Amino acid sequence: MTITNTITPASCSGTGNGQIVVAVAGGTGNKQYQLNEQAFQTSNVFSNLRPGTYTVGVKDALGCVAQNSAEVKQPNSIALAFKAVSPKCVGGADGGLIVTATGGNGTYQYQLNGGTPQVSDTFFDLKSGSYTVTVTDRLGCAASQSVAIGAPNALDIRPVITPTRCVGSADGSVNVVAAGGAGSYQYQLGAGAFQTGTLFTGLAASTYEFTVKDANGCLGKQTATVPQPAPLNLTATSTPVNCFGANSGSITVTPSGGTGTMSYQLTISKTSQTSNVFRNIAIGDYTVVATDANGCTALAPVTVGKSEPLTVRAAPIPATCCVCPTGGAILATGGGTGTGRLFQLSGQPFQASNQFGGLKPGTYRFRVSDEAGCLDSVTTVITDASAMSLTAGRIKDIACAGGSDGEAAVQLTGGTKPFTFFWQTERKDTLRARTPTQTGLSEGTYTVSVVDSNRCTAATAFVTVRTLNPLPPKPVIAQVSNMLSVTEVTGIQWYVRGDTGVTRPIPNATFSTLTPVASGRYYVIVTQNGCASPPSDPVSFVLTALPEPGTTLSVRVVPNPVTDRLRLEMEQAGRQAVQVQLIDASGRSVFRQQIPPFTGQLQTEWPLAGIPPGLYLLKAEAGSRQAILRVLVQ
Repeated sequence: MTITNTITPASCSGTGNGQIVVAVAGGTGNKQYQLNEQAFQTSNVFSNLRPGTYTVGVKDALGCVAQNSAEVKQPNSIALAFKAVSPKCVGGADGGLIVTATGGNGTYQYQLNGGTPQVSDTFFDLKSGSYTVTVTDRLGCAASQSVAIGAPNALDIRPVITPTRCVGSADGSVNVVAAGGAGSYQYQLGAGAFQTGTLFTGLAASTYEFTVKDANGCLGKQTATVPQPAPLNLTATSTPVNCFGANSGSITVTPSGGTGTMSYQLTISKTSQTSNVFRNIAIGDYTVVATDANGCTALAPVTVGKSEPLTVRAAPIPATCCVCPTGGAILATGGGTGTGRLFQLSGQPFQASNQFGGLKPGTYRFRVSDEAGCLDSVTTVITDASAMSLTAGRIKDIACAGGSDGEAAVQLTGGTKPFTFFWQTERKDTLRARTPTQTGLSEGTYTVSVVDSNRCTAATAFVTVRTLNPLPPKPVIAQVSNMLSVTEVTGIQWYVRGDTGVTRPIPNATFSTLTPVASGRYYVIVTQNGCASPPSDPVSFVLTALPEPGTTLSVRVVPNPVTDRLRLEMEQAGRQAVQVQLIDASGRSVFRQQIPPFTGQLQTEWPLAGIPPGLYLLKAEAGSRQAILRVLVQ
């Protein structure tokens, strides 16, 4: 078998539209075709082939195989070359671009930045910048490439500025220095005429626009600001005439702005000076003239007055105790010259602070000096902030004359704990207790002093304890028959001392009369306003059996002792009512009954509810007849 290939190359470089058509002579029967060892096919056409060399195989019906090679070619790729022409001036649109294309399939069209295709290879009226050029051949194969059109050298304009000499003067200048562009420069200020000179003079402080034109007619603009020096300003302050005489004032000038070294002059003087201080000035109105290195001037009015006399006042700060160096003083001044002050505690150096500390209570002298050296002084007293004050407080007077139940206290303010108190009697004796409260005091005036932990003292206080009530006088007992009595009617208490020598108060014996129910020595103590009198002289009393007065009235108690009921057996000759009563040891009647009139014998009884156990007298009376006997209630 003989193989013949008909090859169609790719239309564009790198595309895959090539084709191989295989023709076979010889062999047996139907043929099959193969490309690059791929599977055999019945078609003899192989399409969509990229450029390259391929192996073509043919197999007949008997399985015989023949091979040869075939090359699919492509045209050369389109190559682009450029010639760029820059604009003459920065920002101009007179640049150009010439494109040279080779390769491809010929008959080119040219396109700039995706614009309309053209057959010309030249583009005009371009600005500097980057462009994309696309070239397409007759078969539509295309190539694109970026190209830059350069910018011309820009004009570099640098003004050299000379400021005006004074505020408002028109003596500034600008020298324009240019570079770049096409050389052969001309210069223009604002809308004025162009000139070849670079210097512009006679300029006031302002902002100006300068234009430079080069040989190509390209223009560059630049602004320049002609400054002026800071305005020369003066501040003039005066020191008033003070304690040192009529010409002791001064003027101090403080400049701002201006240029270089200053000179100063008073308008009343013909000479100037470099010092900014004028001394030995009297009271009056003045004008100061200052001139700077450029001859610029400024004026400042100033008045020299007279200062008020320097005065000083002291505000003392108390110390925390009588010996503590914690006090101080704050000085305040008035009048004087200037604001600076120096302060002095007598005997110490001057200081800038107006506060003094570390002072104990006492009298101190301070001085103050102003900026002119004038002086004033003041004396002040530093006190004790915790100064103690001792006063009489609560007093409980003695209830009864001669007693020692008085109480007293003092009140203390200030000082530092602990405190020690001293109580002294009128006899100059000192009480043992060192406390602010005393008990068990007798009548009298006490002198009280105190010392605190810092050994500080206070003025003594006087505390008087008085007697509220006198003692009642000694009572006197009178005895009439079987009854004892005293003249007092209140506060009475009867006492008895029996055979055993024991003295006891008689229960409920608080009346002015007493009917004793036992033998003993009786006396009375009278209490008035809580005060007890001395005991009365005792009276010895002997209780004897009381005979029944005849047989006209007889009384018996059966039984005797009595428990809960009082049972009587009575007999009388004449008909008459009988009064019966029980009398306790104090002579007080605790039971009373009236028996209706009867003659002969009579028995009667009563309950004794509420009668306490003890020895009582039963007294029965029928007119002038009576019977008395002792009854024991259990």
